[in-house]
Amino acid sequence: MGLLIGIVGSGGGKDSPSATVTVTATATGTDVQAGATSPSASAGPQQEAAPKGGIPGDGTFLVGKDIQAGTYRSEGKNTYGCYWARLSDTTGEGSAVIANGNAQGPAIVKVAAGDKAFQTTDCKPWKKIG
Repeated sequence: MGLLIGIVGSGGGKDSPSATVTVTATATGTDVQAGATSPSASAGPQQEAAPKGGIPGDGTFLVGKDIQAGTYRSEGKNTYGCYWARLSDTTGEGSAVIANGNAQGPAIVKVAAGDKAFQTTDCKPWKKIG
């Protein structure tokens, strides 16, 4: 590791000199692993991983693109209550809700092939069971 220290003055006057310190470090083989990445300091809380073919958690998922039609099960709420909704479109209008619910415990929902989207908020990951 190298260290460079310099003193910079104001160019003559009675001002006291200020110090500028620059530190340069060189990584060694034990400090860095090839291909390793570290999580971002600004990353938010991580959601649980979705089971294969499942739904990871919060969001609106398009049926046939993001998720497949079928029956899904969640273990329930993360914090406040597990909200889910089957949607006929993604306009955000109340009339788009085909069915919805607030589960405090485990929940099972059948997403139909004719549904446009499935919305979920504050639920544990949804696992496809059928």
